[in-house]
Amino acid sequence: MKMMERLLKVWELIVDAFVALAGILLWVQMIIVNIEVIARRSGHPTTWAMEIASLLILWIPFMVVAWVLRNDGHVKMDLIVDHISPAAQAMIWFITSLAGVVVMLIIAVAGAVTTLNWVGTKTPTMLMLPKAPTISIICIGSFMLALQFLIRAMTSLKKWKIEKKRETTASGEIGIAS
Repeated sequence: MKMMERLLKVWELIVDAFVALAGILLWVQMIIVNIEVIARRSGHPTTWAMEIASLLILWIPFMVVAWVLRNDGHVKMDLIVDHISPAAQAMIWFITSLAGVVVMLIIAVAGAVTTLNWVGTKTPTMLMLPKAPTISIICIGSFMLALQFLIRAMTSLKKWKIEKKRETTASGEIGIAS
């Protein structure tokens, strides 16, 4: 059990590092866009700013998506779920988390295949950036999200077991009392 706790701590550090890097990249993107605005206003637009800003728009969300899930920040429809028992809620989160693992692993594999297919090719733009590193964040971010979904699934399963035991104990106590 200690090993799993250590792995989870390392995982949290990795996710936090990605979020910190994404925050830095957001600032870089803001600076680049401001440079482009000033350059255009002065009549000398850059040839690189919009390409780099577009790349960062792709990278930043994929870098933070696992952190958002870990902090329960994704949009969810819980109008009905909030009105069912805690055990049923935990089972729903378990099932939906497993579905999330499957979907994100499919996307991660597709991203890996695409990345591998694009090794050695360049973007048809002014900077001619290599395509593979540009698109690789889809594979990386999707895999990170799949791992975070798996962690949430295991946490939900553990909560379901606890709540089921609590419900069983409570119904047994009610039966004894009556």
